[in-house]
Amino acid sequence: AEQMIALLGDRDWREDLDATTDHALLVLLGHYARHLGLIDQLEAVPIDQRTRTHTPQTKLIQLLVGVLGGLDHLQDFNEAARPLVKDRAVIASWGQPAFAHYSGVSRTLEAADEQTLQAVLAVLQRVSQPFLDAEVMAILRQGRPLVVDVDLTGRPVSPTSTTYPDADFGWMDDEVAKGYQAALTSLSGGPCKRLLLSSQRYPGRAQSAACLQAAVRQMEQALELHPRRRTDLVQARLRALATRLDQAQAALDDARAQQRELFDQLQTARHADRLAQAEGVRLAAEFEAQGRPERPHSSLAKARQQVARLQKRQQRLGRLLQANAARLTKREQALSDLLAQQTRGLDWLAELESDNATLPNPPVMVLRIDAGFSTDDNLTWLVESGYAVYTKAHNGQTTARLHRQVTPTATWQRVGRNAEAVYLPRQQIAECPYPLETLLVRYHLPAGPSYTALLYYGEPPPPTDLKTWFGRYNARQTLEAGIKEGKGVFPMRRPWVRSPIGLQLQEHFSRFAANFVRWATHWAKQIVREANRALQLALAEVKTLVQVVARCRVRLVHNAVGRMMIFDEHGPFAGSMLLLSGQVTYQHVLPLFKSLSCEPQGTT
Repeated sequence: AEQMIALLGDRDWREDLDATTDHALLVLLGHYARHLGLIDQLEAVPIDQRTRTHTPQTKLIQLLVGVLGGLDHLQDFNEAARPLVKDRAVIASWGQPAFAHYSGVSRTLEAADEQTLQAVLAVLQRVSQPFLDAEVMAILRQGRPLVVDVDLTGRPVSPTSTTYPDADFGWMDDEVAKGYQAALTSLSGGPCKRLLLSSQRYPGRAQSAACLQAAVRQMEQALELHPRRRTDLVQARLRALATRLDQAQAALDDARAQQRELFDQLQTARHADRLAQAEGVRLAAEFEAQGRPERPHSSLAKARQQVARLQKRQQRLGRLLQANAARLTKREQALSDLLAQQTRGLDWLAELESDNATLPNPPVMVLRIDAGFSTDDNLTWLVESGYAVYTKAHNGQTTARLHRQVTPTATWQRVGRNAEAVYLPRQQIAECPYPLETLLVRYHLPAGPSYTALLYYGEPPPPTDLKTWFGRYNARQTLEAGIKEGKGVFPMRRPWVRSPIGLQLQEHFSRFAANFVRWATHWAKQIVREANRALQLALAEVKTLVQVVARCRVRLVHNAVGRMMIFDEHGPFAGSMLLLSGQVTYQHVLPLFKSLSCEPQGTT
């Protein structure tokens, strides 16, 4: 109380009480969103729906508030123990006159279209960009690479439901389930520890490998960055492809020459056959006229034998022509495939050269993916795209082949509680044209030893300490923790709606919310005037913020000092106060890694 009096003045501050809310975090986030211009931008999003009591944009903003509040179901807006639609402080902090019934939110999401979705994504990206830039710069200033993780996670629905669009059965969370797959990317290692960069939704049957390249491209768009493209590797591959093309063309020319030769031989045999048959007819008539019998060595018998030989020769040449035609078709297809590869390769090289030209100072970027993504084509694509890649072998056959290379006298180094590893020589894996560093890992399990192979490509080479290599790959669990956070803290456990655009909006708002709360936390630490130990700890834990602080009661007081948020004296954060008045500021980073321009972008 003495601290409050010192801060607020010695008059009865209760007379200046503005409101009481049971959702402290959402009020804080509302003020933060208004400072960043997020609310104004969302209010400009086009939605093809008439306004009755509430604008469709209000209901879109309400959806984001529900996501930030960690609601389990859309109806919790109205039916929760402390419904958000009745919390005037939350509604006011988000700049809205009122919140709609949850059914109205559902109808707005049904009315949303692709234009709405793209506009929302553009807003979220504009708001996120300065923070992403700052995160990247903080990492690069320490001389470290940007570490990006990619993973695929399930979004299950009821297995008996038939109303979720494009939902399908697939492998999700170690079991077959019906629903969707989401390909997520994250950046780790900066001040925020982990930021989600992109999310793309697919039907449940989608496989990891098919989603990788789109996820990486989306991640690069979010960061507005990419590594230096390895155009020299593509050029070398195209030179090797040109040699194969010459060989394929020569083989095709040989097959065509053989076809012409066989056809000429067949024509000659047919002509000779016609002559031999005519001669046989003449001799038969002559023998009959003279009453001469046909003997085995007579001219008539020899003529008949000649006809038989020529007919057999025609049959043999016909079979050779058929075989040649099949071979010719195969070689034409092989040449066509190589020409298509060359066209794709030239287009790919032009794209990579353009990327290098437009980004003169690219950062070093590391990509970590699990075995499901690491097909030969994907590894080739990632290597040529410029990434240092940590991954696992795509299938067990590769691991078994690598295991056979280990000699009985090989020294295994302990790299984990139940894991040992041995380094294998740099080598090509399957059809990937680039040699990969290989670490064979042996796990000691109750059922017996189990093996897996870790793969790496990049500069510099992987750590010589195998335990460090093993740990760097397994550090990709930071994204798995983000996925768990999305399902356990933000509402990605279950879909709120059944409209296709609505599902996408829920997905992208949830991804944005995980980042937004982290950014708001940094601001909250700056505006804290008093904080007990519990609040200090809560400001470091997103889960506690959403599940506890978002459900705490605070009093909002406005006086000469400013607008204060005072936590209830009976709650876990009793005595804590935050000063909500004040502008959110952040410094735009210089575009050192993004363009040739060095013009300052200013301060917001």
